[in-house]
Amino acid sequence: MKNSRLTTMARRGLTFPAETREQIRKTGIRCRPQLEIVYQQRANEWKLRGEESGGAVADLGHYVGFVGKDGETLPWLQRVQNFLPNGVHAVVVEAALIRVEMFRYEQTYDLLITCHSLEGAERKRPELRSQILFLGRNGTLETELWGKDAAFRGGAMPHFFTRSGEEGLPDPLWIEATLKITEAVCCTGCRHCHLLEAGAVKHALEVPA
Repeated sequence: MKNSRLTTMARRGLTFPAETREQIRKTGIRCRPQLEIVYQQRANEWKLRGEESGGAVADLGHYVGFVGKDGETLPWLQRVQNFLPNGVHAVVVEAALIRVEMFRYEQTYDLLITCHSLEGAERKRPELRSQILFLGRNGTLETELWGKDAAFRGGAMPHFFTRSGEEGLPDPLWIEATLKITEAVCCTGCRHCHLLEAGAVKHALEVPA
């Protein structure tokens, strides 16, 4: 059962009890950790499509973003600006993605970092391969980044511990992304990207598979 739950989480993102999902829905935060396999006709290549999305209100935050396989910043393919805050901020399309997702309730944080790539025979629709790189539950950060301590955003992250009481941190490759997404789940009324950045426009036609 545990392995099945972790496999689902690796593919789809953090899982929550029904009551938590309902509370997130009521806040209007729209975080979309699901990935889509798309086909670029001009390049004749299969890629992964993700949406950086989410934001925060005072009590809670939920956000997902993406970086490269070595933790490097990726350029967005398309910037999305919405009338309502805490929604989709940008689209990224790459051959492989590191997904970084965080949920905050007050001063308690969950962090999930996963690696996603495509594998399969050439010219056929590939399979999505997903792997958990880090899973931290019930991390703590006393600093109120959404309020009186907003000046510390970008320089603070939660402390996570193993069941035996030892501190468990993400690999150094993911520390910068963790700092950024900690800021994102404390960004009330979020209307901008925290992980993806502007880059050269890619001319490719995407067709959902």
